[in-house]
Amino acid sequence: MLRIPTKHTSQRQPRLAYECAVGELFGRAPIYDTIFSCVSPRTLVRIGRSCRTAYAASKDFSHRAYNIHRHLSRFLSEPLNFRSLQARTGTLIAGSNALQFLDRTFYPDSDMDLYVHPGHVREVLDYLVDKEGYKFRPDSTQPKDYREIVSDEWDGTQIRDESLDDDELLLYYQIRGVESVLSIERRGRDGLLKIQLIVCETSPFDAIINFHSTCVMNFIAFDAAYSLYPVGTFEKRETLSVWRARPLHDLTVEIKYGERGFAWISTLPAGTSPQNSPFYPFTDRTVGDRYTWKLPLDTRGVALRSQMNPSSSVFQCDPVIYNGWALERVQYGMGTVYKTIKSSVFRYNYTTTNYKLNFKLWLFAIEQGFLSRILLENNLLEKESWPWYVDTIVA
Repeated sequence: MLRIPTKHTSQRQPRLAYECAVGELFGRAPIYDTIFSCVSPRTLVRIGRSCRTAYAASKDFSHRAYNIHRHLSRFLSEPLNFRSLQARTGTLIAGSNALQFLDRTFYPDSDMDLYVHPGHVREVLDYLVDKEGYKFRPDSTQPKDYREIVSDEWDGTQIRDESLDDDELLLYYQIRGVESVLSIERRGRDGLLKIQLIVCETSPFDAIINFHSTCVMNFIAFDAAYSLYPVGTFEKRETLSVWRARPLHDLTVEIKYGERGFAWISTLPAGTSPQNSPFYPFTDRTVGDRYTWKLPLDTRGVALRSQMNPSSSVFQCDPVIYNGWALERVQYGMGTVYKTIKSSVFRYNYTTTNYKLNFKLWLFAIEQGFLSRILLENNLLEKESWPWYVDTIVA
């Protein structure tokens, strides 16, 4: 029997046709995988907000596209154990490796850079050598055995720079905050694999925020991946130079990232404001703020850090979230500025643009550090029970 459409059914036809088309597009993984693989992270999120079917499809795609264990498996045979090591040590994966993960791309000849807090370098190196089969490859200035230059003893009770002066120096490799670089290698399925351990003078974040440009200011912690300039990096495909002391004729970095699809910007034009720039200049920033892209990672099976001693508070997440900075005009362009918080009452060092907070923490560190040191010198406190404060920091 032929059914003649009524006015009511004719009004529903466009919507039914739309739902049918959406079901065809986002109801089959091979189809929506092809679509999503060609869009930026922001577009992926926006498509997912269009309807329930698209949301489910985008979630399924993201779960597979941002599979951290698959990403790490190129360099590590036990990614979950390595992430537990990250949780214990606050080690961050940064550089082009983190960029590849967030950009869902692959650079065949790239290595993996690990940024390590002071006091954890030996533990990280021993794990990669003993558990993952890597071998130390010293440069011309380093001994053959890394144990000669990386001690397994670190005294966190020693006085650090607890003054108000932030007299940072440009150290090795023309990157502020980098003390040394240790290279390890092993043979993998795809050839030679190389990991570089960046021994940080103060903290991993202090070194990362002084990278050559914004497109590599991304990092992977044990619990989340972060991009500090996601719009400029993944939407505009631009990278803003952050000034550092390197020869003007050295165009290696510009060429390399130009070949990877990023337009190099030397500086921001006069009159640029935070509202009209994807680099948010002249703005106090913190890790995880509304300008940051934070991609939570599945932490099931990751062994979280235990309480360091009965007097210490517990790390609930990676301490990188307690850092802050700003992008300002410096000598020859744009640069990152901040004050460094360094004290033996904190297990790690931090950065902030909040001068009032910096002053209050300085006073707290002086008083608490003095008290703890008096107790230590009079044998009323053991080094193993030295109180370290964690959640006191609010960048």
